[in-house]
Amino acid sequence: MHGLLLLTALLIMGFIGYGLYQLNQRVMRLEEKKRQIVRQKSAKDDGLKATNTKKGDDIFHELEGEELFYALAGEYHRELEFSEDARKRFELVLRKHVLEVLEKAKEGQRALDSKTIIQTLRGPVPSWLPQDVVSSLLVQGGLLAKNPQDERAIQSIRSTIDRLYTQLGYHSPDDLLGLDDDESRGAELPYGKEKEEKEEKEEKEEKEEKEESKGVPSADGIA
Repeated sequence: MHGLLLLTALLIMGFIGYGLYQLNQRVMRLEEKKRQIVRQKSAKDDGLKATNTKKGDDIFHELEGEELFYALAGEYHRELEFSEDARKRFELVLRKHVLEVLEKAKEGQRALDSKTIIQTLRGPVPSWLPQDVVSSLLVQGGLLAKNPQDERAIQSIRSTIDRLYTQLGYHSPDDLLGLDDDESRGAELPYGKEKEEKEEKEEKEEKEEKEESKGVPSADGIA
């Protein structure tokens, strides 16, 4: 009798132990599945975050050089929309490219590639200008370097810049060459390094203002 009770107790303990083992295994599988779901969700969120960051940084829709030029001119990729920030940044690159060509003309160069790399505070930007624009700026810029009072050269350069800006949908810049001041006539041409330094300073100030505005809490946040 005692042996039967002992055997029964052992069997019951065995079933209980087996049940606990199965329960433990099931809990472990559920925990592993839960961790897997969390990892997948985290990876998906990271992927979306990376994609959104890339989209936020790529204001030119992954275009550059000639393709970007004609896209902004509305001749290529008409389905794309460029933000005000993108157009403003491209105009800065455009100005720097024009001034770079004029600087090369002042140095005596008579031939120049349409492509160049423009350095900005946000990093280098590949830039492209039509060859007829580059050639005209080189020729007239060379004449202006020899004679800063050459009105025909000045008007020709301004006309070339006006056509370029109109093609891209911009208003022509006020006195890009810095020649409106009569005191500039007869002196060393004002465009070039000094002009670029001024533009870089303006770009730096604009960048600092944006960073400061991001760091200022809203009224709701203060409340």
